[in-house]
Amino acid sequence: MRRRLLSWLAALSLTASPQALAQPVAAASACDDHDTSSLIQAIEAELTALRADPSAPRVTHGSVTLSNQAYIDRLLLPIQRAARAGKTTLCKLLQRQIKLQPLHRRAGHVTAYYHPIISGSRTQHGPFQVPLYRRPSDEALAHKTTQDVLNGALAGQGLELCYVESLATALHVHIEGSATIALDDGSEVNLTTDGHNGHPYQNPFKLLLKDKRIPADFPTEKGKSKTQAFVTAHPEVLREYWNQNPHFVFFKETPLRGTGKFGELVAGRSIAVDPKHVPMGSLLLLKTQVAIASDDPAITSKPIARLVLAQDTGSAIVGPGRVDLFVGSGEAARVAASRTSYPGELLLLLPKRRKPTSR
Repeated sequence: MRRRLLSWLAALSLTASPQALAQPVAAASACDDHDTSSLIQAIEAELTALRADPSAPRVTHGSVTLSNQAYIDRLLLPIQRAARAGKTTLCKLLQRQIKLQPLHRRAGHVTAYYHPIISGSRTQHGPFQVPLYRRPSDEALAHKTTQDVLNGALAGQGLELCYVESLATALHVHIEGSATIALDDGSEVNLTTDGHNGHPYQNPFKLLLKDKRIPADFPTEKGKSKTQAFVTAHPEVLREYWNQNPHFVFFKETPLRGTGKFGELVAGRSIAVDPKHVPMGSLLLLKTQVAIASDDPAITSKPIARLVLAQDTGSAIVGPGRVDLFVGSGEAARVAASRTSYPGELLLLLPKRRKPTSR
């Protein structure tokens, strides 16, 4: 999803940087606030890929390296079996057989992303004027900047997958990294990223906010983002700032909603990470806050402490403490994705060392 820019096969060989791993912390408080069925599902999604290359290294810590098969046998399957037995069994396993390894020494930064469902068309007509593009086979075209593309560099090449209603909607899909397009003929198509143009990423909304272009009194519906409302009302301003982000994303069709490195992402369990610091497919404990919609203005978020799996990546997800939590689809997910930006802690789960047996 948002930021899924590495090849799927790369997930089979990434390891954790030993320098990034600090001293282990106690696992006594490591329980889980989410439903166990989603944890079972998220683990299951990885098993086929890891079993396809059982001897490949999965997690390296100090002098110990766990292969894909060892990681399955010593961590993923025991956690999955415990989850099937219920939350109490899972918590006991975490306390007795698992150690938690911090991946960063300072507080991390946690955001959220979701899978939007938006209106669109296969043809350019009426309100549907802004295209989402498939990746060009011509590498010269594939390296065009955002400004080039918005000025028509890909027009007439037969690369349009579908059309959406506005530039703001198109950028929204680029940022989230996937979407289901509800087509005007009654059908729908799922899109996921198919790489990018190789240029560095700049967040156009951050640039816009830095320049203080949005009036403080700009009218905004309750529960809606003032920034999104402003750029929707002023597409010329959005175009100006999107042009300053040379990074451009391409898409492809998929039968799945919200795809990562191991197939369909699992809401509340799948996270996007920086694979230079966090092993893909690894099981982690995430402690942070997630934004929620509430009638009480004093309640804007809820604390979470849950097991998550590194199943996605992203161009904006950089560093050992940078985490993007996938929160699914729907209005609650939209709120969480648009408002979640909190400090957080990410800890790698490792099996405790086996005690040597006496002869």
